Amino acid sequence: MSKDGIKMTDEMKKTFDSILDRVREQETCRSVSELNLVKKISYSEKQNKILVVTNIAEPRSTCMVCSIVNETLRQSIMRDLETEFKKEFPDINIEVV
Repeated sequence: MSKDGIKMTDEMKKTFDSILDRVREQETCRSVSELNLVKKISYSEKQNKILVVTNIAEPRSTCMVCSIVNETLRQSIMRDLETEFKKEFPDINIEVV
């Protein structure tokens, strides 16, 4: 259930699952769903918004190259999630954090 008390439909939930199965992490080619990279998805009819909260930590490596690669992957996954959610829900505002 969303913060404003609006329940997501079963169809929306199935679409969310489909998106999480489609979006892939580039290095392993495993889905976001398999890697458990999305912590929560909430829907607010009142705000006309879907909020996707990722479970991707900020890079904390002392290796500069590792940090750059990790941040690039993180941004890529977040961008891909936003793109796929916008394709499926074009009339709803999408925010990925």
